[in-house]
Amino acid sequence: MSTTLTVTPIEQLADAVECDVLYPGTAAYDLARRLWNADIDRRPAAIVRVRNAEDVSAALRWTTAHGYPITVRSGGHNLAGTAAMDGAVQIDTRLIDGIEIDEEAGLIRVGGGCNWGQVDRACEGTGLVVPAGVVSHTGVAGLTLGGGFGYLARQHGATVDHLESIEVVVADGSILEVSATSHPDLFRAMKGAGHNYGVATRFTFRPQRLAGLATVRLALFAADDRRAIMQRFAARGIGMPSEVGTYLRLYRAPEFWSQIPAEHRGQPILSLATIRYGDPADEPEATAPIFEGFTPIYLDVRTMPHVTLQHQTDDEFRYGLRHYWKHTFIEELTDDVIDTIIEQSDLYPGRALNSSAFISHQVMCPFEIIAGPGTAREGRDDALPTGRVMNYSANIGADWEYPSEKAPLVEWARGFSDALAPSKRGTYINFASVQGDDEVAKAVYGAKYDDLAATKRRYDPENVFRRGLVDLSDPGDDKGADA
Repeated sequence: MSTTLTVTPIEQLADAVECDVLYPGTAAYDLARRLWNADIDRRPAAIVRVRNAEDVSAALRWTTAHGYPITVRSGGHNLAGTAAMDGAVQIDTRLIDGIEIDEEAGLIRVGGGCNWGQVDRACEGTGLVVPAGVVSHTGVAGLTLGGGFGYLARQHGATVDHLESIEVVVADGSILEVSATSHPDLFRAMKGAGHNYGVATRFTFRPQRLAGLATVRLALFAADDRRAIMQRFAARGIGMPSEVGTYLRLYRAPEFWSQIPAEHRGQPILSLATIRYGDPADEPEATAPIFEGFTPIYLDVRTMPHVTLQHQTDDEFRYGLRHYWKHTFIEELTDDVIDTIIEQSDLYPGRALNSSAFISHQVMCPFEIIAGPGTAREGRDDALPTGRVMNYSANIGADWEYPSEKAPLVEWARGFSDALAPSKRGTYINFASVQGDDEVAKAVYGAKYDDLAATKRRYDPENVFRRGLVDLSDPGDDKGADA
């Protein structure tokens, strides 16, 4: 007696590509589907572990021909979890991880599945750097396609400011090399709105020369000093030298922090940190204007190579935690805005998620604001779809471990964001926790929305890549809705 097995269409995908395809029911699938934000728990119909652009093209052609929705994954760090969708085919680029440093041409070619730790370690000892984010396990593709800001932003600008070209597979399966001279419309669009146009399989960057070691000065201050220090931050943070980044955080000190006086444990405190690149001997004078006149309850200064700094927050931003963030740019940090920030930060209903990280005592704090962009982006506004970045980048962070903790934290983050509404001036798309529609896209990209939408129509007329952080399809086009 023989038994005839019925092969479902999704199972035929494995025959259409020359790379591995993972299906539900296997340990490899369960491991591969997990994302950085543990609050996202979705089950793709299949995960295609592509190794090159040709694999991506074959997977795209088969998947679109058979009507399956598509998502794309590199690092999987996206807060909104757009890399995964129940019942979709996920194109997983993590095996496209080659890195080539061409010192003669002054270029670095990076596979679309790499993370930033791989890039930083490859550059170690060369004196070269690609300005990027602050967590080594963040994917190169996701961060770059959304703009890319980190410790070097004030000195060198955004990651996309150093992008020379992108190899991208577009919706019809074509493999394109896009740059300022080849498909320049798509190149411009992908430098900040790139999650909407295709699968990036290789990036070519023009690296910068590192200015030297990074010196981190961290000071913790008592609650009573918070308003005055924030006023100092508002008055001097933007004017600090371009090689100095300034980071201010508000949170409640854990009760077990033995490094601070007992009377401040379990109480609201302020953390002020500077990161300066260059000769450590020059750091005290360079950073003094932001600290002078205040007495910290804790102070620490450390000097380290850039590659070490880039791994310092990995533990705080470890896999397995759950997140909901609200980000905004702020043009002016007025006294009223400062009062709102202190008031809302003190309402935080969560708890410290402690880690072994050093920078600014990483405990997943409720609120962080960064001074920038300095002079690094002068004349570069056209490089980002969002145009000019505002003076302050502010992030409201709700972070938790257990599902029962979620509801009050999300409610708090939304309330905090609403309280700052009069001062909000756009957002950093890489920090979006919820996938937005075309109205959100208009708010993010402003006057550049129409050009971005026109480029979308040219390269993805059927809106195959509809699960980016925002929808750039035509208003009213139901192709932008999630299936």
